Amino acid sequence: MKRIPLDWPNREHSSIVSVGNIDWHVQLTGKGPVVLLLHGTGSSTHSWSDLMPLLAGHAQVLVPDLPGHAFTLGAKLEDLKLDEIARSLQLLIDQMGIDAPSIVVGHSAGAPLAIRFAVAAAKQPKLVIALNPSFIPPPPVYTSFFGPLLGPITRSSTLSSLLASLSPSLGMVDKLLDSTNTILPEARRVYYRTLFERPDHVRGSMNFMAAADIHKVLAEANLYRGKLICVLGNQDAWIPAQPLEKIIQENFPAAEVLKWEGGHIMHELEPARVAQLILSGLTQ
Repeated sequence: MKRIPLDWPNREHSSIVSVGNIDWHVQLTGKGPVVLLLHGTGSSTHSWSDLMPLLAGHAQVLVPDLPGHAFTLGAKLEDLKLDEIARSLQLLIDQMGIDAPSIVVGHSAGAPLAIRFAVAAAKQPKLVIALNPSFIPPPPVYTSFFGPLLGPITRSSTLSSLLASLSPSLGMVDKLLDSTNTILPEARRVYYRTLFERPDHVRGSMNFMAAADIHKVLAEANLYRGKLICVLGNQDAWIPAQPLEKIIQENFPAAEVLKWEGGHIMHELEPARVAQLILSGLTQ
């Protein structure tokens, strides 16, 4: 627990759970049906910090740092593939002795992971909610900034350390956040800056993005038998709503598509709206 900053959001609900070679940082709170929240590339538990207390009176809320991210340590490069993370998530849930999730919520790259977790689960969740899901390649701003570095960083701890050390002076994190068309307040930006000053987080995030097999997610979409709700931000500059909606219609024809005002990280600004969507799913 020493590696988790004392001022990290919801730290009182944090614990470290070892599963194989991975030491998971997880946050668990509340009682009731299990709701699993999966953050996107480069993020962490903090992304759900304002949502957790809104759900805790109605559900048991499980929020992990994904392997390669934030304060979950020990993952090898091969552990960062979607199916490997889904398998490890199931082992984590089994080891913690909690029920199978009724609802899985994934943001951005966490949405394909949510689908793969649901497909592999012995008891599939009744609902998957995909918030600005990464069902299409990364945006130009991401690839132009990281593209030339992506291959070397995934292979070199030295380069990831260098990028982490340069992050504050380059203003890298704020440029990336602004490019999402979500204007996060300073109180939320500081968490991303803290994360991207960690070389293991930088390298893990890049490897997670590089290892995502979106083609397989879409090709086997029909293996998930529950309900899927996709929430698209109509101002999302990273994953534009129009091409994303077309991909959803082609690969998830039964999915319910909702369009909200906002950018790529809009869920951090509207936790009450996200909570209402989740709680409605619990009662159906």
